[in-house]
Amino acid sequence: MEHVWFSYWWLVFPLGWFVFGAFDRWLTYQRSRDALDLIKTYTAQGKEVPPELVRRVHDDIDDDLPPGVDVRFYNRRVRRAYRRAYRWGPYGAMRSAVITGAVAAAFWFSAQMSYIPGADGPFRFVAIILGCIAVGNLAFAILGLVIPRPDRD
Repeated sequence: MEHVWFSYWWLVFPLGWFVFGAFDRWLTYQRSRDALDLIKTYTAQGKEVPPELVRRVHDDIDDDLPPGVDVRFYNRRVRRAYRRAYRWGPYGAMRSAVITGAVAAAFWFSAQMSYIPGADGPFRFVAIILGCIAVGNLAFAILGLVIPRPDRD
């Protein structure tokens, strides 16, 4: 059992992210369910539903935004679309190329220095694969800068 813990200690982080992400989704569900229950109560009593409550259910923005927040990126759906366009644009491909290239260089350096005995071959193999991915991301970034996207003006 001790060997399993020392071999797979890094799994604590993805499992923790999964647990906290699920908890966040559950809290979001509870909040929207409570808001919908409150709207049902208002309509059952024949009262008018406050617009703030309707905005909260529709995830719209409030009038009193914190200073410095752009109104266009406050809505969750708009933020998601912006992140997707940002991630798949040329800047996102360039960022992925740099990060993947740095990780490939770290694997190659580790294979050359032989810090872990017997891991030279697998580290070189991983470095070659990550290098190919970095070159592909760099090509996508260059193509994204040269060729305009059809969905953009």
